[in-house]
Amino acid sequence: MFRWTEESIKWWQRAKAYSNHYKEMAELVLPYLEKEERIFDIGCGLGYIDLELASYVRQIRCFDIEKKVLRELKKEVESQNLTNLSVSHEDWLQLPDQSCDSLLACSFGSMEEYLEDFLRIAKKQVLILKRNRSKFSQEDCNGKPFYSVAGCENYLKNHYISFQKVSVYSDFGQPLQSLEEAKRFVLFHRINGTEPIEEYLEQHLEEGRYGYPYYLSNRKEMCLFVIPKETTKDEKGN
Repeated sequence: MFRWTEESIKWWQRAKAYSNHYKEMAELVLPYLEKEERIFDIGCGLGYIDLELASYVRQIRCFDIEKKVLRELKKEVESQNLTNLSVSHEDWLQLPDQSCDSLLACSFGSMEEYLEDFLRIAKKQVLILKRNRSKFSQEDCNGKPFYSVAGCENYLKNHYISFQKVSVYSDFGQPLQSLEEAKRFVLFHRINGTEPIEEYLEQHLEEGRYGYPYYLSNRKEMCLFVIPKETTKDEKGN
């Protein structure tokens, strides 16, 4: 699970403003949504994809256990005067069966742990958005193969669950204000392995734009798994 701090929230906010990443993620998801749908986003984080999607659907409800990010999302909802996007701190596992049309999960949990509940809650489909590769990651996936794109795909195939996969490359790099901040960022995300931070930055740190002197690029493949509810093996009784 990603560790949210006051500084990591600021980094995320700054990266979002610097790029079109979340607009591109919304464009990846939108072809599978309809105007009258009710969407649940499980593990929404700062909810940036939901803010992009809100004007295209009837309702979005965002769930997360981290109160800090939900407070920030509420501020955005209020500033944009969105009436169809709500924020929930409750336990999503207690949600009733078929209580939303489409369930969205962005880099949240594993297929093995949660897919059964995702399918139970959704009427129409489950949309799982995963990054294929990212330099900026806190996750230790040892022993949890289903966190990866390949692991998700293998799980669905091995369990005879029909799905569609689409992908796009998108940049979600980090603008930085100082070398000291860059060092904290690299250390926080554990992105240099055993390489000394100074050597990593010397190789990867770029000149920034829009008033930021430094930038760490992070171009990654984002994959969307579209899992229609009606085509699961259990639903067909096979």
